[in-house]
Amino acid sequence: MSSHISFQDEDLNNQVEIKESDELLDGNGSLKNRGWSRQPCLKYNPGSLSRFRKAYRLKEWNYYSIGSKNFYFAVAAIDLGYVNNYQTFFIDFTEDLEMKNNGTSTSSSSPSSSQSKKNNYIMDDVLSTAALTKGLCLPADSCQSGIHTKYESKNFRIEFTVDDQSKHHIKINSKKINLNGDLVFDLNPQRESVVLVTPIGKDNFYYNRKTNLIPVSGTLTVDGKEMITPENDCHGIMDWGRGCWDYNSFWLWSSAWGRTKDKNTPIGLNFGSGFGNLSTHTENAINLDGVIHKLGHVDIQYNEDNLLEPWKFTCKHGRFGENPLIFTPFKKKFDNNNFGIVMSNFHQILGKFTGEILLDNGERVEIDIIGFTEVHKARW
Repeated sequence: MSSHISFQDEDLNNQVEIKESDELLDGNGSLKNRGWSRQPCLKYNPGSLSRFRKAYRLKEWNYYSIGSKNFYFAVAAIDLGYVNNYQTFFIDFTEDLEMKNNGTSTSSSSPSSSQSKKNNYIMDDVLSTAALTKGLCLPADSCQSGIHTKYESKNFRIEFTVDDQSKHHIKINSKKINLNGDLVFDLNPQRESVVLVTPIGKDNFYYNRKTNLIPVSGTLTVDGKEMITPENDCHGIMDWGRGCWDYNSFWLWSSAWGRTKDKNTPIGLNFGSGFGNLSTHTENAINLDGVIHKLGHVDIQYNEDNLLEPWKFTCKHGRFGENPLIFTPFKKKFDNNNFGIVMSNFHQILGKFTGEILLDNGERVEIDIIGFTEVHKARW
């Protein structure tokens, strides 16, 4: 079965870029603005939300990851209102790339949160720390200096801290999967992001900052092996989200990282869809070494019955040249957690994006870079 995910407005000129500072919500808890920005201009102020919306509809998370030539790593702190969640996972896809290049089959795995899956090079650790509590108290600003979250137990330790130079310090230790990280994500204020202010339904909203190609340093060891090396060509990714979501939700998110073939310049992609009123903006963008080249409407075609088949990304504004971008998967991570009234069905598909893209100045750039696409359905 073929599925198309498209934005509601195909006119690039209708995108609203927010450039002035303001509060995100008015006194009734409704959005004051909607659109997108290159920097987080709006102040997140959830204090005007009702007690019910804070407890059951408000979702907040800080998600950091590293994409490279050979692996993908992620760590997150998630506050769903009625439950807190910490998670980390590591995917080594060196073998999968070799198999894809040799024309053999791709692989998938469905790791359980109760058992580390070292076969197929997928390992994860998920920890729910408390239910029906006041939450993690995550900061209202993605670059606010200080401790953003901290938790420690016998087998799991996590700490997110931001210094006064907008460097994000990520410490993670998971004995379950023998992973240790002490990382620095350099979010220099001059680097641009895709910041979204999106209405969802009548009363809900999502305030989101996504950025990739973040310079990352430090150390990350898995089974004693150091992963932050020049050979792996590591790029940081941040997904900072705050918002009130519908009970039944769906999203699709793609991010890619690599370098241009001609000049070896860092280049990334960001696509997203599946929720909210996006008539004023899109999530689509090219990131060229920290500078956003904004894209309009993108049509995403994929087989929802077989997510490992090739995907097509088509831009009617000609930003992908005469042919669509092709996403060719080589690995899938699948998590399915169903607790009745609460459910999360999550696919993370890793693969290669190939094709041609046009920058804002009309320059054509050929790409052959690694990335992922998330397909997430939730009742929460």
